[in-house]
Amino acid sequence: MKITGMDKVGEKIRIQRLIKNYSQEYMAFELEISQGAYSNIERNATAISLERVFEIAEILEISAFDLMPKPRFGSGINQAFFAGAIIKLKKFWNSHIRNRITEPKKPLNGIGSDN
Repeated sequence: MKITGMDKVGEKIRIQRLIKNYSQEYMAFELEISQGAYSNIERNATAISLERVFEIAEILEISAFDLMPKPRFGSGINQAFFAGAIIKLKKFWNSHIRNRITEPKKPLNGIGSDN
């Protein structure tokens, strides 16, 4: 069996539940599911929706992002790409503003014209 990031979500939920000293029965009650269904979540025996992750995180009083797997391709922002994008945006913005200042104002749909 190939272990994916989603396989770790149930384990993270179990650890956080044990830290809070909550029982599986309590968690199941709060989620309005059976204890067996909740156990399947912790054992990764059943698929879990993003909505359910947020519900569980709310019960555990933690961020849902603490339960989610780490991104496969890094968890940070590519700073070089981000800086380049900001520079391009700044150049575009500056040229756009300059063009608007130097262009003569044109009447819209005849408004402001002498007709």
